[in-house]
Amino acid sequence: MKRILLTVGMLLMGMGLVGGAAAALVPTSLMPLDQEVGTHTSAAGAVLGIGLMAAAVNPAGNVGWVRAGILYGFVVLAFEAGSYFLWRASFHLGPVIFGLAFSLLLIATYPERKKLIPATERKKTTPPTPSLAVLNSPPATEVETREPDQTS
Repeated sequence: MKRILLTVGMLLMGMGLVGGAAAALVPTSLMPLDQEVGTHTSAAGAVLGIGLMAAAVNPAGNVGWVRAGILYGFVVLAFEAGSYFLWRASFHLGPVIFGLAFSLLLIATYPERKKLIPATERKKTTPPTPSLAVLNSPPATEVETREPDQTS
């Protein structure tokens, strides 16, 4: 049941992001800031949405997209809070509820939650196992040295 809910949640979140990206194509000003800097925010939202929908087929195999979906909710909250406190802009509750609800859904339904947090320590590499010939040969300190025959 969790697997189906995770897939449906990722699909709905992706569709919402792609829909929001499409709605953002209607210009609100003549020179949007994102295009002035060389990016396009609606394209970025569409890529995230498409990636989430594609990853919904196999969420466990696409943990990076699941992490991005989870991060989205918290980033939206930070952006809304930042614009409210810094520029006294109106706080839009809809995107925050959408982002946090789907972020929490992805966290709650992901099958292996420990994999959602990337490992911070280096993996220890094990030395290769020695071959059978190496295991059967005596150590170098035990090898007898023979002196040449002096029987003539």
